[in-house]
Amino acid sequence: MSEKSTIQALEQRVRDLEAEIARIKNTEKKLRISEELFRLAFRTSPDSINLNRASDGMYIDINEGFTKIMGYTRDEVIGKSSMELNIWEDSNDRKRLVNGLSAAGYVENLEAGFVGKDGTGKIGLMSARILNANEEAVILSVTRDITDRKRAEEALRESEERLKFILDGSQLGTWDWDIDTGEVKRNARWAEMIGYTLPEIEHSVSQCTNLIHPDDRAAARQSIQDHLAGKTPMHEIEYRMCAKDGQYKWILDRSKVVKRDSKGRPIRMSGTHADTTNIKQAEADRLKLERQIQQTQKLESLGVLAGGIAHDFNNILMAVLGHAELALDEISPMSAARESILQITIAARRAAELCRQMVAYSGRATFTLEKVNLRELIEEMAHLLKTSISKKAVLNLSLERGLPAIHVDASQVRQIVMNLIINASEAVDDRSGVITVAAGATRCDVDYLTKTELHDSLTPGLYVHLEVTDTGCGMDAETRGRIFEPFFTTKFTGRGLGLAAVLGIVRAHKGAIKVYSEPGKGTTFKVLFPALEVEEKTVSSRVPSPSDNWQGKGTILLADDEESLRALGAVMLERLGFTVLTAVDGRDALELFRKRQSEICLVVLDLTMPHMDGAQAFGELRRINPDIRVILASGYSQEDVAARFAGKRLSGVLQKPYSLGKLRELLMKVSMT
Repeated sequence: MSEKSTIQALEQRVRDLEAEIARIKNTEKKLRISEELFRLAFRTSPDSINLNRASDGMYIDINEGFTKIMGYTRDEVIGKSSMELNIWEDSNDRKRLVNGLSAAGYVENLEAGFVGKDGTGKIGLMSARILNANEEAVILSVTRDITDRKRAEEALRESEERLKFILDGSQLGTWDWDIDTGEVKRNARWAEMIGYTLPEIEHSVSQCTNLIHPDDRAAARQSIQDHLAGKTPMHEIEYRMCAKDGQYKWILDRSKVVKRDSKGRPIRMSGTHADTTNIKQAEADRLKLERQIQQTQKLESLGVLAGGIAHDFNNILMAVLGHAELALDEISPMSAARESILQITIAARRAAELCRQMVAYSGRATFTLEKVNLRELIEEMAHLLKTSISKKAVLNLSLERGLPAIHVDASQVRQIVMNLIINASEAVDDRSGVITVAAGATRCDVDYLTKTELHDSLTPGLYVHLEVTDTGCGMDAETRGRIFEPFFTTKFTGRGLGLAAVLGIVRAHKGAIKVYSEPGKGTTFKVLFPALEVEEKTVSSRVPSPSDNWQGKGTILLADDEESLRALGAVMLERLGFTVLTAVDGRDALELFRKRQSEICLVVLDLTMPHMDGAQAFGELRRINPDIRVILASGYSQEDVAARFAGKRLSGVLQKPYSLGKLRELLMKVSMT
């Protein structure tokens, strides 16, 4: 090679070296820039970034994000491992990280729990990979603190669960309407409320509208339209919806617009359905009960008024009749005044009959009660009944055999029959018709009795019924509501006391009346009398009679305000083997009981005492010890006292004056319960 060629080759070599040096410098510059950028990102990232040796997990470096999230300074961490610092809340999370790095060399989006320096729990989303730095394997991990997000998600989930629990507990149906698409989403309760399952209900407003009662649809549509137009703050309306079984249920629909577009147009509406059928029924029952109470109070007031007037009027009539009869005895049979006095006596006797009907209506008539067979009573009246009705009416008797006896005043029951027959005859009037008198036995439950007149305090059981049915003109609801009022009548010449008297007699006999009537379809009056229980033959009891030498044990507290009776009672109780504590009244008895209740097994209270009577003391004793056994002693009848304290767990009633045998018998009975 020539010298020139050699020089050219060297120059090219120099140029190549200079170019290589330039490239190296450029690469070094870029590397420095890259390192600086990495260092800047490493230091300032809000995420936690740390470098750990892969061999032992020791921290090589951490950023400020690590310090802010975990609370450790750089000096507290470098040279230690995560296990030494107890950073992992669950060691299984660390195992998942190690296994992932070992298998693939990286891990992405590992959700794990960590513990900060102050012991506060943290939730992080970690990504990590293994790098080679200076021929050493290191782990670069980046962890984002998602604690607040997870807590918010948990709070939202709990809130949704609480809302679901509240809605489920309140038995509310919910619905959500996308106004643009017309799609409606409902919960299961919405469908269950009307007997459907969710799949059976189409997700559309039209389906819901079709279920609404035809009479309520227009109002429901108008309510929604008014709310969508902004005229009302809420869509709230009550209407009837047809259930799957064809029955209508009352639904309270409450909803409002929950989302609007940028122009304010409603695009979403949410609401609830509540089944108010039972509330509606309860309200109807309440109104019905109020009307019944008002009617009962009206009839009771009229009864009191009628009884008072009859009592005073009878005294006046007694004077009129008495003096009229005396005058008839004193004047000459030929006197012109005699006929006038006779007319006075006739009018007075008619007034007396009116008084008797008024007394019967008031329920205060004096009855002579006896066992009566209703069938036999009606058969005895058959001839009289036939002569009392219209000539164009036919009388039919339908009387069951073997009816139970009833405890009634026979003459008053005859008056009931006659009044109902006359009423039926007047209903038939001049037309041809049929009047049927029936007697039978009916077992009545509570529901049946509540639908009758005078149903208060009636007990379910067997009743003997009298039915008088006519094929006359019948009555509308307004007339039926007034037929038992005194002096109310639909007849021009009627006095209107017949049915009022019937009501009073039935009330006095603890019975009831049921009326069936429709215009043009006739009327039936059904009178119910409590049937007497069938007397059973006495059979020998398997329980032996009380032994005369029976002895009790324990301490009894005896309270009576009369010293002689208190002393006598104590002696009798001691004779029966008891230890006796005595008290002069209810207040004294309570003080003794509070001090020594642990040893007292029974309390005997006189019903009538000063300061605190037996009834009050009984209530206070029950509050102190609900299980204490109490016997009340009284001069009133045993039945009256027992009825007064029915359902209050009274152990027994001791009627004064009582014998040692009666006392022994009651104490034996109480001790066995």
